[in-house]
Amino acid sequence: MAEPGAGQYRPITMRRLLGTLALVLTLAGCGDDVGAGRSPAPGATPDVEVTLVHATAGRGQPEQRATDVTEKAALAAYVAQFSDVLAAKVTKAARATNANPVLAQVVAVGCDVPPGARLEDDHFVPADVAAPRQECFAPVTTVAVGGVVPMQ
Repeated sequence: MAEPGAGQYRPITMRRLLGTLALVLTLAGCGDDVGAGRSPAPGATPDVEVTLVHATAGRGQPEQRATDVTEKAALAAYVAQFSDVLAAKVTKAARATNANPVLAQVVAVGCDVPPGARLEDDHFVPADVAAPRQECFAPVTTVAVGGVVPMQ
């Protein structure tokens, strides 16, 4: 996408899911359980955990939305699109996260691996690569795995 010329602007859609999600999680924590743990501080936002895994020639296509891979069957179905190496890495990352639900999404297929990603609404947004390469021998598939970590 070309940058707009002088005097023009490119509108950016801002989403507020994390704020809404924080409110839902805060309200869900209210109940009659005595001694069930500490309550989140007013205005606290949930922690978002994101792990990027990648593999050369890992297969898969960039996705617009994250997929819920919390259940073993959903995870197995999701990783079936990848090479064995990338499938194993995604599976390991999904099992290691404390997020609930666990989400996964192909965020990049190309010469570069994004340095990070953030969760925005129902999808991960990869960080920009500082100095992208123009050519590569084989594409690298990058998958973001994670989600919102429940407050303790």
